[in-house]
Amino acid sequence: MVNRMSPGDRIFTLCNGLFLTLFAFLCAYPLWYIFILSVNEGRDAALGGIYWWPRSFTLDNFRVILGDATVINAFWITVSRTVIGTILSLLITSMVAYPLSRKELPGRNKLLFVFLFIMLFSGGLIPFYIQLVNLGLINNFWVYIFPSLFSVWNMFVMKTSFQNNIPESVIESMKIDGAGYTRIYFSVVLPFSKPLLAALGLFTAVGHWNDWFTGAFFVQDISLQPLPTYLQRVMSTVEASNMISSTQFNQAREASMYNPDAVTSKSVRMATTVVTILPILFIYPFLQKYFVKGVLIGSVKE
Repeated sequence: MVNRMSPGDRIFTLCNGLFLTLFAFLCAYPLWYIFILSVNEGRDAALGGIYWWPRSFTLDNFRVILGDATVINAFWITVSRTVIGTILSLLITSMVAYPLSRKELPGRNKLLFVFLFIMLFSGGLIPFYIQLVNLGLINNFWVYIFPSLFSVWNMFVMKTSFQNNIPESVIESMKIDGAGYTRIYFSVVLPFSKPLLAALGLFTAVGHWNDWFTGAFFVQDISLQPLPTYLQRVMSTVEASNMISSTQFNQAREASMYNPDAVTSKSVRMATTVVTILPILFIYPFLQKYFVKGVLIGSVKE
């Protein structure tokens, strides 16, 4: 039997599709506009009139970026902190969430209250800075890793998932076979939670990749600053164009890497933005199959 849509349903579906298409366009077009400016000659782009396709294609902007040792170093700092920070954060947060998901844990409700309290109330930026100084993390690579090793919000999501989505019969059978909590955690909890870990890992990785604040305020050594901090510094500094022309432009001219008339400070900034955005976008397709399931799997079941 064919289920035909009523005229009202057709109108709703059409309006819904148009709205979502418009919303997707508004989200995607700024990224596309930045990209076409990054592959267009800078002086030509300054004339305006470029909206959909590059008018004078060039890769010189990216040659300038890739020829700058500061950008390359900042890129690898960002990659390192994202990979290390995400893996350690998921591991430590899940190791806290699993015992809290077990009702037999002594003082479980009191511990959950403490975690909830510290999630809602913090000491502020100044005590946090003093703590980093006392720990020797200022101007240190590990300032990107240690403060973000544990997420209370992710812990609550994981705890709910462990309670509702891991069969208790499987855990009980492993206990009968002599398995302890550590073996159950690595043999059952983590394998059953792959979609959840993929979704939370994506959120954590994006947070690490886009974080410019930590590098700007807690790291003075330029060689330790990540790519978002470098980009923010270039975008916000009053003398950004002079800084670019005195470093990247001169190095590229000496190496005869590009046509100096085709590159401007704005086009180089657009190329730097693209280099910052693209790597994290490439991760989404690989985690897409886990994403929706992982977000829903931590919700409360009836």
